[in-house]
Amino acid sequence: MASQVIEIARQEGTEFRRVDLMLKDDGAIVLEGQDMGPTVEEVWGDTDYEYWVRVAPSSLPKLAFELLREKFAGRLDAVNAFRDWCRAHGVQHEFGNYA
Repeated sequence: MASQVIEIARQEGTEFRRVDLMLKDDGAIVLEGQDMGPTVEEVWGDTDYEYWVRVAPSSLPKLAFELLREKFAGRLDAVNAFRDWCRAHGVQHEFGNYA
């Protein structure tokens, strides 16, 4: 079961695609896609094709580390930008400094 689901991309039309991001009840993160349309029927012989990547809770620290490295690498304002990002997204955090 998912405790949170958000649609992050959608393509309407003859070739339909939807991508959802989920936080599962067990703490796993799942990025899931669903395709529908003539190509799916031709390739898979079914009306829809679903696929996903699941990251176990034990791997979330590594995932967070790598995503943050990618997002903020090379930025001299990374500390303030990360603090602002946490604020904007409701992520609990602490900010500290020495003066």
